[in-house]
Amino acid sequence: MSDKSKWGAWSVAFVWFTTHFGGGFASGRQLVDFYVQYGWYAIFTPILSAAIITCVLYCAWTFSVKHKVYDYRTWSVAYYKPLGWFEPFFSACIEIMYLIILLMATGVAFSTGGETVRQLVPSLPYNVTTVGIAIFIFALTIWGAETVRKAATVMAILIISGMLVIYVSNLVVNFPALVEVLKDLPSANGGFWPAMWQSVKYAGLQCSLIGAYTAVADALSGQKDVKKATIIGFVVNAGVLALAATGALSHYPAILNKTEIPLPITYITQHGGGGNVGMALFSFVMLLAVISTGVGLIYGGARRISTWWVKRAGVASTRKTDIISSAVYVSISWYIASFGLIRLIAQGYAWVGILSTPLVVIPIIVMGVVHSRRASIVPEETLVTVKS
Repeated sequence: MSDKSKWGAWSVAFVWFTTHFGGGFASGRQLVDFYVQYGWYAIFTPILSAAIITCVLYCAWTFSVKHKVYDYRTWSVAYYKPLGWFEPFFSACIEIMYLIILLMATGVAFSTGGETVRQLVPSLPYNVTTVGIAIFIFALTIWGAETVRKAATVMAILIISGMLVIYVSNLVVNFPALVEVLKDLPSANGGFWPAMWQSVKYAGLQCSLIGAYTAVADALSGQKDVKKATIIGFVVNAGVLALAATGALSHYPAILNKTEIPLPITYITQHGGGGNVGMALFSFVMLLAVISTGVGLIYGGARRISTWWVKRAGVASTRKTDIISSAVYVSISWYIASFGLIRLIAQGYAWVGILSTPLVVIPIIVMGVVHSRRASIVPEETLVTVKS
């Protein structure tokens, strides 16, 4: 595969970032709910979340590369096989959690993206904008992992650039306010341990997306690539997440008011010196965010269906199976978005994080330790030889 080069690790790391950076992150709502509402702990709790996610992905990608398993169903069955009778349970947990978050997050992506486009072009009906978003996501997912990685790389660079402009300018303008917040060291909603638990929940929520991350791991050619992808991914995700949380913290406690500030990023942009240009940039970043998350999640689910169909029918994978698989998930997610169920399902994010911690995060890390003691990863030269 052409992606198996010095850029393979970068492209996989960017898929991680763009899948992680969805509408909830871009809007600032998750920043406030998971970090800023607990006060000054928001300075470092995002880094804890990113560290946990990094451990999980390191274990998952190492196993994917060693055993050449990339769709999440095949991966989970092989990963938990040493558990014997418990393998079906934990494999089912991966399946269920991924399907839940896929439909929730992609549905929210269509809804949020549709609203964003309609704000830019008020004359467009809501259903027309969501159909447009759905078609664009569908078009990107049917061309395979390499296209997904390339699209993610481009979107990641644009999103990171936009986020840096918005949040760095915000910190420059509001730095005195941030200093005052840190002097007061406000600690809301229970203090240290609730803040830590919320950080773990956020990591659990993101780790439920494991199927999107393993689906593109075929660009990693060996242990060196796995390490490189996790290091790059950690730096990018932890850096942007911490920057955004710190920027939101500079508006503490006003930004906690959900009634007056439903979208924290709008408030941050308006009070960060960006003006109309900042708001236009925010809309652009928001649109990229929802598209990038939708692409990553839909492709992960489509790869699972396509692999299942190939095994069941005993035929080679074709473009037709990829198109049908993507169409199934895009259609269901669009249906959810079009019927106004977003507010209801969005409330399930916290529960996904809670359940994913014991059912996904902990088992993957524990089994990662077990696998690491059994054998080292296949060297890059061996993989090349086997492939040839």
